[in-house]
Amino acid sequence: MVGPRYSMPMIPQGPRPIPIQRSHLPLLSLMVAFLLGGCGAAPKVEATGARPISRTEDAVEFQIDLRLSNDGTKDIPLERFEYSLTVDGLGRFDGRWAALATIPPGATINLEIPAAISIPAKIAQRVDLDAPVTWRLEGGVRYQSSGLFGRILFDVGIRRPTEKFAGSGTFTLNRPASSASAAPSASAASPAITSEGPSLVSSD
Repeated sequence: MVGPRYSMPMIPQGPRPIPIQRSHLPLLSLMVAFLLGGCGAAPKVEATGARPISRTEDAVEFQIDLRLSNDGTKDIPLERFEYSLTVDGLGRFDGRWAALATIPPGATINLEIPAAISIPAKIAQRVDLDAPVTWRLEGGVRYQSSGLFGRILFDVGIRRPTEKFAGSGTFTLNRPASSASAAPSASAASPAITSEGPSLVSSD
């Protein structure tokens, strides 16, 4: 006669460690870098003005003034600006501009970025170019987080932060000097004289 059989209880086992391969080490290092120090101070950007600097019979060139500050304790390298300038009645300019500048800790710098909008004949006939016009600016500046970790994350494309900015105001598009002559020349241009005080709005 065979007696009852007893089975040994199963002893629960914990999770088995996952082997780490050498190929995983760079990725793990980057993850640690991001968690420990990938984030740094962001630049503060303010659009202090925009104005036409020259005008021909068929185009207007603008200059946009920006003020950037660094409240942190380390340098903030800037890479490039991406922005849109809209002038009521004329059109919109979308562009990129290499920053190639660094904001020292606790410092404020001023930079200028360009824009240009063409004036087709049909727009010139429809819009009063001698009256004040409204402009609006929206954009952002891509920058590198401070420190070694910030540079590593930026170089490998993991973290490339962008700080946004915006502004608005009015200015007057003065006629080029050629308009006063009997035979206007499309290649002549004169700097704008009037620039009315802008009402600025900055975004975080």
